[in-house]
Order: sequence, then C-alpha cells, then structure tokens
Amino acid sequence: MTKMKKEVHRVGILVMVLFTSVLLTVSAYQFSPLEQTFSPTGADNTKTYTIVNDSDDSIAITITALIRDQDANGQEVNSPATNYFSIQPSKVIVKAQSSQVVRVQYRGPQTVTSELSFRIRAEQNDYNKGKQSTDKGMFNFLYNYVTSAYVAPSKTIEKVSVTKVVVAEDDAKQLVVTLANAGTVHQLLLNCILTVSDSLGNTVTLDTKEQLGDLFGMNILAKKTVTMKIPMPESISQGRGVSYKATIKYSK
Repeated sequence: MTKMKKEVHRVGILVMVLFTSVLLTVSAYQFSPLEQTFSPTGADNTKTYTIVNDSDDSIAITITALIRDQDANGQEVNSPATNYFSIQPSKVIVKAQSSQVVRVQYRGPQTVTSELSFRIRAEQNDYNKGKQSTDKGMFNFLYNYVTSAYVAPSKTIEKVSVTKVVVAEDDAKQLVVTLANAGTVHQLLLNCILTVSDSLGNTVTLDTKEQLGDLFGMNILAKKTVTMKIPMPESISQGRGVSYKATIKYSK
C-alpha cells in the first residue's frame, strides 16, 4: 500500500495527519484550542489545552513548543522553544473515552515589544498496551496537531504595506511582490485586495486566489518582510522602462 497523508487547514492553523504501519486500530483524538494568545506576565501567561480521546483505546501523546519564524519567501521555519514554555504534563497516556488537561505556561522575556509567535504541537506516539502486532498490512494513523500560539506585545500596531513590485527575472508572466509587516502583531490577509498600477497609467484590482496565488489569505508575522510571486495581470503593461507600484487592503 502507499503512504497516505491528510491535511486540514483552519485560518492559518495546521493539523497534520501522519501515517505508520504498526498497530491494528485507529485511535482518534482532539487537541484544543487551535489558537491561543499568552500575556508575558500575569494570569494570562498560563493557558490550558484539552486532549479528548474518543477512541476505544488508550493513546500516548507528547506536547512540545516550537518557535515559529518566517523566511523571505513566506515559508514557515521552526525550532525548539524549550526555554520559552513549561508544559505539564508534556507526556501523557490518555485512557479510552476520557480527556486530559495540559497546562502551558509562558516563561520567556517579560518585556515583549513585538508579538512572539510559536507552535504548540501534540504528537501521538506508538502505544499498544503490550499487545502484539503480527498482522502485516494493517495500519495505524498517528495524528499530530500543530496549533498557533502568540505572546502579546505591549502595544498593538497593524501595518502591512507593499514595498516593491517588479517583473520576475526568470518568468515574465509573473510579478514579484514584496510585503512588509511593520506592525507589532501578525496579520492574516483575509479578503485581500491588491491594487497594482504601472507607470503607463494602467491599474488592476486583484482579489481572488487565482490572481494572488499564495499571497491570498497568507499570515505575515510581526516585523517580517516576505516576497511572493503572483501571475502577471493581463491589463498591466510590460516592457523596457515600465515600473509598478501597489497597495494592499485586507480584513482585520
């Protein structure tokens, strides 16, 4: 059989479903909430998560924290966030048809001028309660939840702008758009509208996934600059000496 992979997306929240051929049963569970905002200090620097095991078997879960960064192309980059959070318990066996509360406390810097971005990950581990797995060809699905966690800054400023628009050097059928989030919090570009003008007086408004590509609905983290390629609009001129500018609007 071939490996299978299922992805479920929810407003910048990623839930990954991984697959291994070890056990005979499928053990489903839920991990929530999918997004939380922590305060650097005070009561809100601690949040709770809930694991609900609605299967008929016990499951083993490991909870970890990851730093969430973003490269120049808008791709997510992760690294361990061990020094930022205390997680209790970080490893747990959840019995069948039961739940477990997990307490997560932020222990990073208390002065936060720009929002800090993290992932809280719940990873299901192989667990067979001593059963022997001898039937080859049977499969077990291991579910990983990767949720969003933010640490709020002292002041909220929302400011995303387009700083550069040029024709792609390797493909004249694409525009390269550079966006800068000069604000202090992440911005999810929902209902995004990009207005592009060329130096010959032509203007076009772009507001669909087909027109905007990966820029449509993307999440730009605080103080990040990302460069994305979008299809070249038909009504925009090309040629020597033609320049471009653009503005962006989105739901906040």
